[in-house]
Amino acid sequence: MQQFLQSTHSYIRWLVLLGGILAISLPYLNNNTAVSKKDKLPALFFMIICDIQLLIGLALYLKYSGYGLSAFNNGLGAVMKNADLRKIAVEHLVLMLAAIAFVHIGYAKIKKSIESVIIKKISLIYFGIAILLIVLGIPWNRIVAA
Repeated sequence: MQQFLQSTHSYIRWLVLLGGILAISLPYLNNNTAVSKKDKLPALFFMIICDIQLLIGLALYLKYSGYGLSAFNNGLGAVMKNADLRKIAVEHLVLMLAAIAFVHIGYAKIKKSIESVIIKKISLIYFGIAILLIVLGIPWNRIVAA
């Protein structure tokens, strides 16, 4: 089960990044000033795929992974001294939770917005920050092979 969740978590990362890029770029392709529900779908997709990724990540962190809560069995000091453990157990978790917060705040603002210009600005700022945090938080050296 752990291997399945890790592989799934690893592959969904690409959907998250693609969803973020679409959520930022698609509003700029819409030249209409009027906003429809369809114009808000890329942001909704990005938020949903991030939430799915979060649930899988939390399952790994809390139950299955030796890099999650169980990494703290020897204390916080031991985790902070080990770069590999620190990257997953602390940095990855904090950066991804912050990214999820930006995605949710951005979507909440987009959901309320009725102007195309505002949606473009919100998407660029909030989703741009979220993607930056995601890219910084991904443990690129631990990519699960196909």
